[in-house]
Amino acid sequence: MKMNRKSFLAAALAGLVAGCISYHTPPMDRRVTIAPDLGTAVWVTDVRLMKGPSSHFTMQANVVNNTSGVVRMDYRVEWMDATGTVIPSVVSTWQPIAAAARAVIPLQATAPAPEAVDFRFYVQAAR
Repeated sequence: MKMNRKSFLAAALAGLVAGCISYHTPPMDRRVTIAPDLGTAVWVTDVRLMKGPSSHFTMQANVVNNTSGVVRMDYRVEWMDATGTVIPSVVSTWQPIAAAARAVIPLQATAPAPEAVDFRFYVQAAR
């Protein structure tokens, strides 16, 4: 059976369009919580924990605005010791940030004590 030119072009176009469809999902990291009020407007990517010249850990993460407008949000970092207990600190308060359309905002936080070995990073819509 021969395919006429219109049928061939329609089949080729359908295959091309089907191949271009992708479903983007945010990377998941157990240390990151994005509040439901942000939906998929914001992702947190490239989450890292490193020890610098001091004996304190530093976390680094990128907050990505997936929208075509400015997103205002608050974030905080809680630090934990080896048993998972939160280390009380004044630096673990909510901090406001605004991300321009499609912007990537790199954030860093340094542990308040040398016994901090892990963290939790929270992001919510601005209050």
